[in-house]
Amino acid sequence: MGGAEAARGEGGGAGDGAAQGPPRRPLRILVVTNMYPPHAYGGYELGCRDVVDRWRRRGHEVAVLTSTVRLPGATDGDGAEPSAEGPTDPTEVRRQLRLYWEDHAILRPGPVRRLRWELANRRALDRALASFRPDVCSVWAMGALSLGLLARPARRSVPVVPVICDEWPVYGPHLDAWVRMFGTRPRLGRVARALTGLPVTAPDLDALGPACFGSAWLCARVRAGSPWRFPHARVVPWGIDPERFAAASGTTGGAPWRWRLLYVGRIDPRKGVDVAIRALARCPPEATLAVVGRGDDRHLAELGDLARALGVGERVTFGAASRAELAERYRAADAVVFPPVWDEPFGMVPLEAMACGTPVVASPTGGSAEFLDDGSNCLAFPAGDAEALAGALARLAGDPALAHELATAGLDTARRFTVDRLAQRLEDVHRGAVDAPVAERTRQPPAPSTPGGAPQRAGATSGEKAASSAASRARATGSAR
Repeated sequence: MGGAEAARGEGGGAGDGAAQGPPRRPLRILVVTNMYPPHAYGGYELGCRDVVDRWRRRGHEVAVLTSTVRLPGATDGDGAEPSAEGPTDPTEVRRQLRLYWEDHAILRPGPVRRLRWELANRRALDRALASFRPDVCSVWAMGALSLGLLARPARRSVPVVPVICDEWPVYGPHLDAWVRMFGTRPRLGRVARALTGLPVTAPDLDALGPACFGSAWLCARVRAGSPWRFPHARVVPWGIDPERFAAASGTTGGAPWRWRLLYVGRIDPRKGVDVAIRALARCPPEATLAVVGRGDDRHLAELGDLARALGVGERVTFGAASRAELAERYRAADAVVFPPVWDEPFGMVPLEAMACGTPVVASPTGGSAEFLDDGSNCLAFPAGDAEALAGALARLAGDPALAHELATAGLDTARRFTVDRLAQRLEDVHRGAVDAPVAERTRQPPAPSTPGGAPQRAGATSGEKAASSAASRARATGSAR
């Protein structure tokens, strides 16, 4: 079953289709997320901005409340300067929330600083709710943010729609330093709640509005790894901008092969860039690899050391590219390598490359396996297997007809996953949450149960396994490209 078909089969029903035509009534949408472009690293954040832009084009008023994270050299360019009272201009992005994260490291500040940050984050959200008066709160990436914020909109009868494109409901409670502080100290938690008014456990995500997951795999993974069942979940696959990413006229993998390989994405150990470098060392000496992306500078240095140790240091280039430059980078490559060694929640890079008419060689993991089809729109290799990657590239280099077939099928795949469809389907879900009766919004579902039948406390996870999962994200909390 392909990605689009799998998505339609999960959590269908009213509001899950891609209705056409103008919106019935403009909505006021407050987006809350941990990072927002240009101060962001990955596709999750870029996709959020794509959707926000399209909602605004359709006449909706959208304000964004995000963190204080700023990337060196990046300038805001996000609209009006924020007022002291909170978001009032519909084009405003307010960067005010404190993250328990800095420069790819998880922060564990002392109790007093945690309290200050939690109170400041609550004030920032309360001001936004009071001044912007949203119809609905759209919650995106919450990794390393104060999860207690999710309970605030309900105090003003504002529905909340989580848009989940990584596993933050699983690892988020472990990165929220305030909630984590009371996980094994319930008595202290009760005292802290009485004195501060702050929640000391993660909120019940099942009591929020319908959650939208980027893939069926992600929905299943979050349900299995967290105490929440998300009974009204929708699967809404992500999409690309077909105007930004398009093939040059008449080119679908038919150009002469020159061994120009490309990796695009976050610099993160989970992304498997080292696998691509090891594969390059097994390719002919004319092969080159361009690594395009930002992220963990420590891992970037490790990758450079690896390339030099393997004797391919002069054949690997590292750098960043603006989004406007990416399409040309895709079109100039003979193949795009997508080598994750973890389960990708979705994976935008293969779709962008396909839309540009470039063959893809990939490890289909997680949600990306819902649209990557070996031998049809990509050549697949086992995750982490550099030798198999080199073999797939050699096969592609020696078979121009195969390259053409993969590129042609990739174009067809990319046409099924557009950001316009994504924005429309998300709009439908948000509108449905607004139109739902207040009693339905606030109805508490049954507590999720463990396999033994005992109710599980919201915010709790499966102990050591979840803690290990959270630790593995200590170097990258936002969703990666």
